[in-house]
Amino acid sequence: MAKGASKLSKGGGNAGKKDLYAGLNTEGSAANQENADKIVQGARDVLSDFGVDDAFRSVRYGKYSGDAGMNAVGDLSISNEYIAKNKENQRSDVVSDTYYGTGAHEAGHLVVSELTRRYLMPNASNLEKASARKYDKTEKEVLKEAKRRFGSNPVISKYGSTKPGEKVAEAISDVYGNKGRANPYSKVIVEVLKDIQRGAFRPTITVTKREMGI
Repeated sequence: MAKGASKLSKGGGNAGKKDLYAGLNTEGSAANQENADKIVQGARDVLSDFGVDDAFRSVRYGKYSGDAGMNAVGDLSISNEYIAKNKENQRSDVVSDTYYGTGAHEAGHLVVSELTRRYLMPNASNLEKASARKYDKTEKEVLKEAKRRFGSNPVISKYGSTKPGEKVAEAISDVYGNKGRANPYSKVIVEVLKDIQRGAFRPTITVTKREMGI
């Protein structure tokens, strides 16, 4: 394992089934509740482990263009087409093609948003924070630091190579979904995020007026 590799290898597992939907608003009905539960469990475990579970606001079931998605205010959308029949382990472009892994991936986006809002840009305007999300500002800093610690910036998955935000979310999905089998570099990325949470790594996040559209 490269210098700086994360010791976090067992994933989450903090959220119990009994309280899986506690405090969440639910819109619509799940086409397959068991598969939906796996997605929500993945999201819960990640958010709980980063201490931002209170940001999880609702679960929505319906017809969506993607399999699932989490917005910046904690709304998790789940496609009923995706969960109606077992569609796990059918994609080769993601690192953890399971319902749990999907939930972990989507929660990863909210984790970054919340770490940015709470610790990196606490006094910034909503426009500045939205622009930072749009341009993956925090994710770029996380990957820069992870590369410094690991010594390189290897590919985690094809989907994770589309943009910095997806690479960080894929690293989270890898660590929490694949646990001990996770890519060592994914563990380093997650450890950098944990260092933001702990206060050991606090990069400066700035956005330009042009990026804000003003």
